[in-house]
Amino acid sequence: MARKIKDDNGHVYVEKKPFYKRVWFWLVVVVLVVIVAAGMGGSGSSDSSDKSASSSSSSATPLDKVYKVGQTASYKGYKIKVNSVSYSSGNEYEQPDSGKQYVIVNVTITNDTDESQDYNPYDFKLNADGNNTDLDEIYTDVDNTLNAGSLDKGASVTGNMVGQASTSVSKLQLQYKTSVWNDKTVKFDLKSNQ
Repeated sequence: MARKIKDDNGHVYVEKKPFYKRVWFWLVVVVLVVIVAAGMGGSGSSDSSDKSASSSSSSATPLDKVYKVGQTASYKGYKIKVNSVSYSSGNEYEQPDSGKQYVIVNVTITNDTDESQDYNPYDFKLNADGNNTDLDEIYTDVDNTLNAGSLDKGASVTGNMVGQASTSVSKLQLQYKTSVWNDKTVKFDLKSNQ
């Protein structure tokens, strides 16, 4: 609260608090610290896992290579493997949009770091001929859907994600976005087995 001061002539002045003693200043500082801390999260893992990710080319980084179904990508302590991909035209009660099919992707995520790591299906996108969409379709014929969670050191989780893509798509990829702060992705080719 500002303090009122009266001078010798009877004028009243308001003495204001310095900015660093105000509540709004400290709220801004806390928000900035949280943003910086979130941006640094996950960057503490070793780069040795990045180097071990390229199974066929020792000079390629995990972000330069496009993986196939069955291959494991390793990026900053996460090991991601697309176990299988299947397609469905729906059932009696659930059908995809006109001209599309359900794309069911089964993945395994393993935490290869020394600390707990979060995972989220919204870190993955289905890229159909350059169109990125979420894998958030609800299709009751698919069990064991991948939900968000945390993995302890050495733990892994396997689950299904369901999206939609055109039946005539020529290029279909699963893309794992490495951070909300950049556009870098680890890519898996889902059509190479067809």
